Amino acid sequence: MRQNHAVLVALSLLILVCAGCGGTDEENPAQAPDISGRIEGGLRILTFDPDADRQSFRIYRGDYVRPEVQGGGSVHLVIEDLAVDHTFPAPEGSKPYFKVPEVGTYPFQADSLEGTIEAVEYTAATYREVNAAEAEELIRNVDPFILDVRTPREFEAGHLPGATLIPVQVLQKRIAELEEYKDRPVFVYCRTGNRSTVAARMLIDRGFMQVINLRRGIVEWQRAGLDIQQ
Repeated sequence: MRQNHAVLVALSLLILVCAGCGGTDEENPAQAPDISGRIEGGLRILTFDPDADRQSFRIYRGDYVRPEVQGGGSVHLVIEDLAVDHTFPAPEGSKPYFKVPEVGTYPFQADSLEGTIEAVEYTAATYREVNAAEAEELIRNVDPFILDVRTPREFEAGHLPGATLIPVQVLQKRIAELEEYKDRPVFVYCRTGNRSTVAARMLIDRGFMQVINLRRGIVEWQRAGLDIQQ
């Protein structure tokens, strides 16, 4: 039975590779959702227009969002469903972003501006999400390049065996270091699956053909009692 399971995992990966021949959502804009903002340093930048009465944004589930104001200045943003009640740009010492961990539509109030932020699931022919059990099986049978996109402190506290650390905040600058893995399986993870989703999109945008994301991160991996290296 175990041998059959390994074969099924290998076949699943082969299907993923073949599907990648059709290109990513970014290469087929008719199939891709209209996503707002831009990515800088691993954060999605959303620009709020203070002269508008209402504004709507669409982002990906897992995005870390940094608000900015068109023309400069600050804005007080309230998103009750995300427990956001902060002024941006954030004061020194505060987090300059908020995260959107789940799919959904979130009403917001930004001073006199009202609107919604809709979070959608990321999909692409070259992208796949797995749980901890599937990930452990895949690593054993396929031997992917393992990319940890957390912070150095998190990495030192414990990481997957054989993982290479490149924090998501610097991945855009260092992505050329991974060029040799473009056609190989790349397994990416973070703490809970949000930063790794952002990192996966960066890799796919650069032409990586086989990107696998640990959907619930190293937290789920540890809960499953799987091996951690320090």
